[in-house]
Amino acid sequence: MQAARSISSLTPALKALNAFPDGAREVLIDALSIAAERGKAGIAKPMKGLGSGIFEIALLYQG
Repeated sequence: MQAARSISSLTPALKALNAFPDGAREVLIDALSIAAERGKAGIAKPMKGLGSGIFEIALLYQG
């Protein structure tokens, strides 16, 4: 089994994540943590046209 890659090791992604408001960032981190453990968060939706197993995080957040 391959080890999950740490979010902090992806500098550009981490910078983009830090640009989100605190509440949205917490929801995203929770969803990414679930995905890192090979789970599927409730806000993860299949991406059309990219094949099975590819998901996007559908974040409903204003602010």
